[in-house]
Amino acid sequence: MISFKELLSGHLISEVPILHQLNLEELLVCVNKLRTGWGKPLFVTSSYRSMQDHLRIYSQIASRKGIDFDASKVPMRSNHLFGNAVDFADPDGSLYAWAYANQDKLAEWGIWCEVGTKGWLHCQRVPYGSYQTGKSRFFNP
Repeated sequence: MISFKELLSGHLISEVPILHQLNLEELLVCVNKLRTGWGKPLFVTSSYRSMQDHLRIYSQIASRKGIDFDASKVPMRSNHLFGNAVDFADPDGSLYAWAYANQDKLAEWGIWCEVGTKGWLHCQRVPYGSYQTGKSRFFNP
């Protein structure tokens, strides 16, 4: 099972605002349901982020792409910043394919996923902005 410590992504609990801790506790329940449904280990690559972590991650992405880092283009409402999101390693895309094929289960477990990820699966416990009941559990960020 996934642990609370894994969702802290290296942060001390004392560094995380109480509201974000509560969000992480609810996220933990959701993703452990996913873990049980998937039936295989899940490996957290990113979950809770401080703003410093968030900016560092996007700076590294820009560097890998060979483009200049522009902080004004970083999504500042990312659910990672509030303890509502987690990314899982998915090197072969099998987790993504399974989740996409089992959206009824995602709905039951209160999980939404980002569409089109490669190498990871982004899951969050809150709906994306344009979500309409009964629609896809996958969204474009």
